[in-house]
Amino acid sequence: MKDFFLRNNEYHLWATNLLFKSIDSLSKEDYKKDIGLFFKSIHGTLNHLLVVEKVWYTRLIGENYIPRSLAEELEANKEGLQKQLLQSVADWKGWIENFDSSRWQDTFRYKTMRGFEAELLYCDVIHHNMNHRTHHRGQITAAITQLGGPSPEIDYVYYLQSLGK
Repeated sequence: MKDFFLRNNEYHLWATNLLFKSIDSLSKEDYKKDIGLFFKSIHGTLNHLLVVEKVWYTRLIGENYIPRSLAEELEANKEGLQKQLLQSVADWKGWIENFDSSRWQDTFRYKTMRGFEAELLYCDVIHHNMNHRTHHRGQITAAITQLGGPSPEIDYVYYLQSLGK
C-alpha cells in the first residue's frame, strides 16, 4: 500500500506542475476572477487546496491546524501558493515514506473543524486527500478552458505513460 500511495503522491506532484504551467498562460485578472467555482476563482480554489492539505497533514502529525474557514487565503500570490502546494506534496511524501506499513488499516482518531470526534482508517485519510486534490484540479482545468487557456492532460494514465509504464 505504501508504494501505491507514494506513486499517487508523485502523480500529484506531476499533475500540479502541469496545472501551474497552464495557469501561467492566464492573466492575473483571469487567475483571480470569480468564475463561479465553489471557491470562486482559480486562486481561491488553490488556496482551498492548501488549507485542506494543511488541515489533514497537521492532524496526522499531531498539531491540528484549524483555519478560520475552508476558503481562508493562506497565500496571496500565485508563485508563493505554487511553492507551498509543491512543498505540501513533498511533506506528504515524507510522511508516507516514514509511516509504519503495518498500520494502514488502523483507526486514526481526530477532531473535525467543528470540534466533533471522528475516526477513519489511515489508508482512507490518505486516499481522501489524494481524491480531494484530483477533484479540485478538475474544477481548475475546466476554469482554465473556460477562460481560453490550455487545458493540461493530467489524467493518471498520462502520468503512468510518461514513466513508460
